[in-house]
Amino acid sequence: MQVASRMEAITPFYVMELLRRAKQLEAQGRNIVHMEIGEPDFATPQPIIDAGVAYIKSGHVKYTPAAGLPELRQKISDYYRQRYQLSVPIERLFITPGASGAFLLALGASLNPGDEVLLSDPCYPCNQSFIRLYDAKVKFVPVYADTAYQLSADLLRQHWQANTRATLIASPSNPTGTIIQATELKKCIDFVNLKFPNNYLW
Repeated sequence: MQVASRMEAITPFYVMELLRRAKQLEAQGRNIVHMEIGEPDFATPQPIIDAGVAYIKSGHVKYTPAAGLPELRQKISDYYRQRYQLSVPIERLFITPGASGAFLLALGASLNPGDEVLLSDPCYPCNQSFIRLYDAKVKFVPVYADTAYQLSADLLRQHWQANTRATLIASPSNPTGTIIQATELKKCIDFVNLKFPNNYLW
């Protein structure tokens, strides 16, 4: 099979190779502290197991609606209203199996070939592959301790170009674990809103 030429821009996710090697060493009796992958080192809590088993036993094994269970979407809407006083109707909520699925959908819906996306450097390595999958371009913006290794409104302003269509901001950051301050996030939102009034995804 001939692979699409755009796949040449997709880089390996080396952390999985590190995990494979770490597990080999563990099998040989070595004591390994896993810092390569964001996976809990504890079992699934029993109440979650019980709820999952009960759900399956009740016959809920069919396809769910594409946007996710309405009951779950309503709970999330309620959460945002109660915790943040934000009105997020369930029509704007989509459930995905993790953030990567959400990124793929959002980027696929908003990027055209040649568009540019700003990413912090360092950032989660897979994000650049998601962007390149749609023939869009990645622009890495170096971040340092003075911005808690996060993008800032000033950095967005400095690096935003005519073909920039998006930026991805993770809080907490992967891999640094830092949090973007609410005031700085608001400045970033205000800046993007100037570029694309009422036409952005969060």
